[in-house]
Amino acid sequence: MSTSRRWTRKRVVLLAAVGAVVLAGGAAAYSRQKGKAVPVLAVRVEKQDIVSKVTANGKIQAENKVEITWPPARETASRKGTSSSRSTATGPPPTRRGSSAALQASLADRDTARATMEQTERDFERTRRNYEARITSEAEFQKARSALETGRSALEAAEHRVDQTRAGLNANRDTLSKTTVRAPIDGVVTTLRVKAGEVTVIGTMNNPGTQLLTISDMSTVEAMLMVDETDTPSVQLGQKALLAIDAYPGRTFDGLVTEVGRSRRCRRCRWPRWSCAPLGVGSARDQEP
Repeated sequence: MSTSRRWTRKRVVLLAAVGAVVLAGGAAAYSRQKGKAVPVLAVRVEKQDIVSKVTANGKIQAENKVEITWPPARETASRKGTSSSRSTATGPPPTRRGSSAALQASLADRDTARATMEQTERDFERTRRNYEARITSEAEFQKARSALETGRSALEAAEHRVDQTRAGLNANRDTLSKTTVRAPIDGVVTTLRVKAGEVTVIGTMNNPGTQLLTISDMSTVEAMLMVDETDTPSVQLGQKALLAIDAYPGRTFDGLVTEVGRSRRCRRCRWPRWSCAPLGVGSARDQEP
């Protein structure tokens, strides 16, 4: 019986000590907070329209871009980030071929054949007059006529060879021109799928060949956003958008919904280029958040 009383007394003392500690801590906390103002946020009450906002994530890309795929096998010379203008070559300079020299040789052979034919014509006319005057035999006359026909045939063959060589030269020039890629638009090389020195694969009817690079016109960029299915009906063409870009922390940009696709990932916002944006992304009307 005495043992039970001692345990009861100990529990009472322990509970009293714990209560004293709690009271002391509460009193200390109250004394520290006493006299300090509680921060609150207050705004002026006014009549405004209720605005429904749709939040979506996406990526920034150029509105106008061209994928360059080139059929002939060639070595790559462009590098990512290279600026290109319309009709500017992005490949190596063309090399000289022997077709031009072959054409010059064919032209020289044609001139030689023409000179030979003109000489045979003069010889034939002289022989014909002598034959009519009974000075030259018929055998000499027939020989001069045969030489004239041979000269004419040689000249005609030389002219055909010139045409053939010129056609081959034009074909080689066309093939050579295809080894130089020219930019169809003004822009920047934003994607380069092959490295300098690599050889591309020739394209066929079923295989378009190696895709070399992507040229993007960064004068106008757009944001392709992935909108949640539940928010899809709320997105309409012409709506204003406020965009925040990771590359520009602490800033927002005004945008405009220019396209609403059938799938939920085709909500596009477009805005003009910001002149000071090194990445070609921004807005002419930016504001602080």
